[in-house]
Amino acid sequence: MIDSIKKACEISCSILKECIDNFDNFKTEKDVANFLKKKVKEKNLKNAFPPLIVSGNNFLKIHHISNNTKLKGFVILDFGVKVGGYCSDITRMVYKGKPNKEELELFNLVLEVYNKSLEDLKIGVDYCDVDLNARINFGKYKKYFKHSLGHGVGKKIHQNPKISVASEDVVSENDVITIEPGIYTKKFGVRIEDTILVNKNGNEILTSLNKELIILD
Repeated sequence: MIDSIKKACEISCSILKECIDNFDNFKTEKDVANFLKKKVKEKNLKNAFPPLIVSGNNFLKIHHISNNTKLKGFVILDFGVKVGGYCSDITRMVYKGKPNKEELELFNLVLEVYNKSLEDLKIGVDYCDVDLNARINFGKYKKYFKHSLGHGVGKKIHQNPKISVASEDVVSENDVITIEPGIYTKKFGVRIEDTILVNKNGNEILTSLNKELIILD
């Protein structure tokens, strides 16, 4: 199982990097989604879920379906593939244009919460506490964090363990999960997500693509 997930994560990172490298060729959300689906098909694989490309005012829809919205400002790229029936899940951010100070601060806050959540992810800790700490770390922005901190990944893209304030699950060795803090206001949305393997010697980030904000004027 873990080998298949690792391979799925490796391939998803490779395809997503190629997508970002070619981003100037895309005009709409659907352009990006179609590119990703085409690359997956070329490798004779399947998407773990429909590519989730979000721009414009679509950030208020957590499970938005990519459409002909033009790419402008923050763009969420949420993507994954299946290998041997097992899934991967990664989210990275692109910015079309020039971000202002508030937008950069917001991105950095999400990255900070992500890093702190990774530190909280220790065997024996309750997942509900990991989620709760993320909300505390968002400070005044916590009301804009509108979904759970993460979820288990395996043959299904969303499965146990649950990573939410309502979870009764405990962090255990060899759990494969996502950590995906996000903020969604009326003006913009930011999410950073990795697939992670929990182990006693330190957690392994399986989706190793650089998490920096890609700014494309």
